[in-house]
Amino acid sequence: MMITGTFCASLTPFNDDLSINNEVLFDHCKEIINKGADKIAIFGTTGEANLISSNTKMNTLEVLIQKGFDSSNLLPGTGLVSLKETIVFSKFASDNNMAGVLLLPSYYYKNPTDEGLIDYFSRIVEEVGNTDFKYLLYHIPQISGVGINLSVIENLLKRYPKNIVGIKDSSNDLENMKKMITTFPNFSVLSGSDSLTMEVMRLGGGGAITATANLSVSLLSKIVKYAKDSSKDEIVKKMHILQDQIRKLVFSQEQISFMKAVLNILNQSNHWTNIMPPLKPLKDFKNNQNISKVLGLLEEMKNLTNNS
Repeated sequence: MMITGTFCASLTPFNDDLSINNEVLFDHCKEIINKGADKIAIFGTTGEANLISSNTKMNTLEVLIQKGFDSSNLLPGTGLVSLKETIVFSKFASDNNMAGVLLLPSYYYKNPTDEGLIDYFSRIVEEVGNTDFKYLLYHIPQISGVGINLSVIENLLKRYPKNIVGIKDSSNDLENMKKMITTFPNFSVLSGSDSLTMEVMRLGGGGAITATANLSVSLLSKIVKYAKDSSKDEIVKKMHILQDQIRKLVFSQEQISFMKAVLNILNQSNHWTNIMPPLKPLKDFKNNQNISKVLGLLEEMKNLTNNS
């Protein structure tokens, strides 16, 4: 069974002491699901995950579940530099019946061989030991410095066809995603870019996992849902244009601090003020022209999605 649909790469709210604000995170995740997300891709790049200890992340996930969040709607990023910690975190997700995990390759040592990468992922699957647990590979070579090519995917699918079920491709390389979709028909290719989601879906992709979904998941979810429906071609194109405009503004500055600033304004609170160093919050964000533009586009989004 593949993992498909619309996933929000969730932001992480912090208290002043940089502990995670579990109450705000719970409310945010519930709201994102209510607005159309299928799952929450928690503790990935957008969630500042590589600045947070794995124990802290697991503790927060336990709190979310205890508060009533459905564990099957959680897809945590468990790929860490340490192989052993990746295994422990992934097993935690498996033991708690989560939807699966999003798995980066170990990203400190560059230019590993295909054999090395295959061995790395194989050890995780073998040591977690759940033959039904799902893994999405995470291809973001411009950040991690380690890409996942078709040969690695092919070998992993031969070994673990029930476990290795898809990939998040954040390379912004549409041609690469097209090759994966064509080569591996029972493998879910999810776009890491809102701007490519419509095309990826029409090529046969499985959905999207994006940061901008923190603001516009109601729009993205309808693009994923309707992209292949020819009767909705006109409205999907309008949605795609609007989603692309929102994304470009979000990424016009450091995107995590930008989106946190937008959420501060939308929620009329300071719960999203804090950010992990070395990242810094935006200064004077209430007078930021690009934020003002995004707020305007989000109003357009409400009108467009409510009427479709």
